[in-house]
Amino acid sequence: MSNFEDRPLPAVGAYWIKEADYSALREIFGDGDKMPPAWAEWLRMAEEMEGGLKAYGHPVLRVYIDPATFADWCAAHGTTPGRDGRKMFVAAAVKERYGDQT
Repeated sequence: MSNFEDRPLPAVGAYWIKEADYSALREIFGDGDKMPPAWAEWLRMAEEMEGGLKAYGHPVLRVYIDPATFADWCAAHGTTPGRDGRKMFVAAAVKERYGDQT
């Protein structure tokens, strides 16, 4: 039986946005109006979150969202391109990269 404390922490995904895509994705996301108006402000917050996760020892996978394909991916997976869609998209990328971590 393995010791739980000896197991590595699970990988965590974080959605990531390129500066050129920020405005388009804010429009696509159902909750984009709750995001900072400027990409630089969003990036600062995203990097702080990423740094905190890494400080605790989690591997962090940046999952880039493409505005040209994200809405179609959400429709194909029965979700909307808002918060739930982003969570599903990131979770699928983490599972593809790291496998089932349960």
